[in-house]
Amino acid sequence: MEGAPNILSRLVFFLWVPFCLWGMKRWPPARATAAMSLVGVLILPELVTFSVPGIPDFYKPTIIVLWVFLGAVFFHRERLSSVSFPWQLKWCIGFLLVGAVFTVLLNTDPLNYGSSYVPAHRPYDIVHLLIKRILMIILPFVLGLSMFRSGAELRVLLQTFVAAALLYSILQIAEMVLSPQLNRWVYGFHQHSFAQTMRGGGFRPMVFMSHGLALAMFTTLATIAAAALHKVGAKVIDVPAKWAAGYLGAILATSRSVAALLYAFVAVPLVLFVSPRRQVFVALAIGSLLLTYPAARSLGLIPVDDINAFVLDQYGVEKVGSLTVRFENEAEMLDKALERLWFGWGWFCRACFYDPWSGALISIRDGAWIATLGNTGIIGFIGHFGLLVFPVWVLWRRISRVPKVANRRLLAALALMVGLSCFDLIPNGNFNTISLLLAGALYGSLDGLLREAALARRRRRAERARAAQEARGALAT
Repeated sequence: MEGAPNILSRLVFFLWVPFCLWGMKRWPPARATAAMSLVGVLILPELVTFSVPGIPDFYKPTIIVLWVFLGAVFFHRERLSSVSFPWQLKWCIGFLLVGAVFTVLLNTDPLNYGSSYVPAHRPYDIVHLLIKRILMIILPFVLGLSMFRSGAELRVLLQTFVAAALLYSILQIAEMVLSPQLNRWVYGFHQHSFAQTMRGGGFRPMVFMSHGLALAMFTTLATIAAAALHKVGAKVIDVPAKWAAGYLGAILATSRSVAALLYAFVAVPLVLFVSPRRQVFVALAIGSLLLTYPAARSLGLIPVDDINAFVLDQYGVEKVGSLTVRFENEAEMLDKALERLWFGWGWFCRACFYDPWSGALISIRDGAWIATLGNTGIIGFIGHFGLLVFPVWVLWRRISRVPKVANRRLLAALALMVGLSCFDLIPNGNFNTISLLLAGALYGSLDGLLREAALARRRRRAERARAAQEARGALAT
């Protein structure tokens, strides 16, 4: 953090509570959940925390999820109570909750590295870890699963996503021109290193999000959503979706984030020109890389040298140097994670490396996959990322049962958004809970559409049976 949070950076969180509850009451479940979740992510300040005795500190992601969920409890309770979970999702949630208990109980040993002391976990940390996993992982997925249950609500989610990106692009353009200063001007501090915003002779905007990469990924997902809405002939705030997709693509191209731009180059043509089932297959393939990456990395199946050579050829020495450091850190931290494979090392950066003499932290944990594996072990890893990948797998198996082509296209585009979000967790951190909300919405929308289709089939069979019975009665008379 560069600078110090001002009074507005704290006051806005207190204003957020009545605003969020008002929004959740005013709008239908899908629109309210999408709008309030995105407004919170895009507007509230990062790094500001609120300490409450006996429970973990509250900060931006947990505050957003908590109050959106409470709004759903107060005003849309019937949605939450009507949702059922398949056994696979129950297992994932069970892994998260039970794994938290064992992670704490198996890490009660303090660690010493030179002058650095890394504390042990206490049994009371179980409460902290359970609350954190519920707020950060389980509730965002549950909100998506319960609030989006039809094709119309799926369209609302994508339209809200695109509308938010269109409005937010004004702030992005301002930061491209003036440099990323909005967070400092409004809240009094830079939420991340200003040096990382300078790219290619210009600036990579952050606005109020945690990092420029997080904003670029958000814009990528919105561009994919706009392309899908164009395929089904929808508009976004009275703007044809094709114009929204083109405009957001231009914003993305000028935001100086190579990876996010490459994601869009892959996904948008798929949405526009490939069948929904094949889109879902691609989404499943790239999303599953997240689950298999630790095993592939430990077995030497990732062509690290070839990747470094490609990056050197395309982007130069500076970029390949950063990538080499990243791969070296991954290898070291993966070796350490394997020492406590099942339940991990716990929190306080216990899975990190420290200089044995000075005690200084020398690990760089860029990828969410290695941080999750090191902290929670394979049990927490499967529980967390299984919630993301499982809905894509179910859609791949069942998309042919969805009756309308438009709904299949929207589901496939959402699957691509989830799959790319999963893939991005390999090189980058887990910036917010949007990906979990989208994954829950994917499963909830698919389940709702399949239930509607099954109900329609039952009605048609009943009508045919009634007509046949009436015909037999007429013949008998």
